Amino acid sequence: MKLVLLEKDSYFIDMISTYIRSSEHADTFTMSVFTTKEQGFSYIGHSQELYILLVHESFMPLPELVFHHQHGCLIILSDTLAPEDIVEYPVLCKYQPLNHLLSRIVSHFNEFTSNRMLRGNRSSEVIAVYSAVGGSGKTLAAVHLARELTFQGKRVFYLNFEQLPSPSWLKGAGAEEEENCFSRMLYYGKTDPRVQTAKLERYKRKHHIMGFDFFPGVSHSAEMSEMTEKDAESMIKAVLATGGYDCVLLDLDSSLYPRITASLKLSDQVLWLVIDDRIHMEKTMLQMRHLAEMEVFSTNEVGQKLRLVVNKFSGSMNHGIAALQVPVSGYLPYIPEWKAIGSMDVLQTRGVFSESLAALPWIKALFQGGQSNVDG
Repeated sequence: MKLVLLEKDSYFIDMISTYIRSSEHADTFTMSVFTTKEQGFSYIGHSQELYILLVHESFMPLPELVFHHQHGCLIILSDTLAPEDIVEYPVLCKYQPLNHLLSRIVSHFNEFTSNRMLRGNRSSEVIAVYSAVGGSGKTLAAVHLARELTFQGKRVFYLNFEQLPSPSWLKGAGAEEEENCFSRMLYYGKTDPRVQTAKLERYKRKHHIMGFDFFPGVSHSAEMSEMTEKDAESMIKAVLATGGYDCVLLDLDSSLYPRITASLKLSDQVLWLVIDDRIHMEKTMLQMRHLAEMEVFSTNEVGQKLRLVVNKFSGSMNHGIAALQVPVSGYLPYIPEWKAIGSMDVLQTRGVFSESLAALPWIKALFQGGQSNVDG
């Protein structure tokens, strides 16, 4: 997509041009810049291609040809904060993080331009992290796995579908505390899935430590309980439809709510955590039986996408795991320092736990490129 910028500020021009060339937006945009009205309006008058027009407010008023000529969309850039929700011609402050500015531009184009949506060309692997029993380390494994994949150059989106997610993992991770973007995205999915996909660029944030993208905000417990299979599918497929991610990582509850079973069905791989504990093993066996009865997994899928991983492994197994009739795909170490946590910095440190995750054979294969079986 051509990005046409009418702007006199050479410093801003250099910043946005350099950012686009060096960021993930390099695959999305080519850029033309005009610093005078004569050059800019002449280009608009003769161009036949679809483009996004960014015009600084100093170029106002705009001639009639700007409104009559067929372009992708028109966005006004301002030096000051302005309302962003003007449907036809939004006004965006240019003095904001450039990733936020470009995301809002993409979001507006995708939502209000019917010709086509801007999307990437990546195929995504959907990985669910699950366990039959709470306290198994699902979120710990999910977040560290998301970081490891990001560390290896993959673009990762983290989705948390827990009933009571821990806000500490994402608090202060680059998102304004008052935002609840997950709830907003859930609403858009119930009303119009296409708008939901378009809004994703606007409401996603990047974790400033871990590097993956996510929706800030923690939903109410009742809101999670009311999520249907369709809601979960819509949310996952909205991320897939952007074509911008190599991996969509799902952090799931230890339940069989519709949103969980839908997530398991859509997943290409399921990292199922177990702990060397008799009660845990018994509950895992029961949960696997229930999932089979509900036809969440077919017989073939159990062998193809279920990855049984022993967490908090101390070096030997005291309780038999063979009864689960699923081979063990790996072991994650017990970290005594994580038993009582006073600071999230300790949990976010990259160490032996992260290295053990990255060393799992099927995770190594993802580093070399994965192929999704899900039609987004």
